[in-house]
Amino acid sequence: MSDFLKSVNPSVTRRDFIAKAAAAASFCVLNCDVSAPQVEPANIKKALDDGNVIHGMVNVKSGVNEIEAYLSRPKKHGHYPAVIVVTGNSITEEYIQNTTAMLAQNKILGIAPNIYSLQKETMTADEKRKVFADQITDERIFLDLQSTVDFLKKHPGAGGKRIGIMGFCFGGRCALMLAAKSKEIAAVASFYGNLRTPPFANRKEDPLDVVGQIRVPVQGHYSENDPEIPLDQLRGFEQSLKRQRTHTEIYTYKAPHGFFAYTRPTYDKQAAGISWQRTVSFFNKALGH
Repeated sequence: MSDFLKSVNPSVTRRDFIAKAAAAASFCVLNCDVSAPQVEPANIKKALDDGNVIHGMVNVKSGVNEIEAYLSRPKKHGHYPAVIVVTGNSITEEYIQNTTAMLAQNKILGIAPNIYSLQKETMTADEKRKVFADQITDERIFLDLQSTVDFLKKHPGAGGKRIGIMGFCFGGRCALMLAAKSKEIAAVASFYGNLRTPPFANRKEDPLDVVGQIRVPVQGHYSENDPEIPLDQLRGFEQSLKRQRTHTEIYTYKAPHGFFAYTRPTYDKQAAGISWQRTVSFFNKALGH
């Protein structure tokens, strides 16, 4: 039995939701991980149902603690590049787990670590937000993410292959930050990741502050009309990357913030499909697949 298998532990309307999102400047950071409404998942062909993908929960040692992570890999044994998926919400949400399986379908090991492990199901939304701002510090997040890198370096399915990172919402922001801080990340893809977080998030730095440290290839997928990430802010970030000759691909879509999450009313099938094709192509090139 492989090491991986041993570690596996076998009605809001779309219009109302988008209106509320547009009215809240801190929608992503404030709501994605604690109280954003979920709907019946869109009718899509799920990678989680693919018999050629093995997936399940694993434990990752992070400092003196352990965090859970959802890991997917191709059923066929081999050494594959890996991509860390950083979520803006729970790793138990189906679209996050499915994203790791979609990576595995493309011969990439995908893993989504629970960087919000201090938030408990018994907490209220306000309690979760307070824990997020006061206890889930960037230092703690980076420890969890770097521990995931270390986990992948030892995983028999990765075999020392190159590691990329992607993220959604606040997770996209964290993915960009780790790309700036860690020399072991080879490429980063951000889906509507914050470039500047609101004051309540209590962050000392954001991607706009560390753009000069991001030297690995960057791909971004953003909404053309996102009140939390204005287009002029996004274009400034893109220009800064290009001025320093960082390989940069920034795409915008006529779709709302959260367009990739098929468990949310903001899901946009066309934007999700196009952005995913671009993401797979990007990682295949950047990770030497």
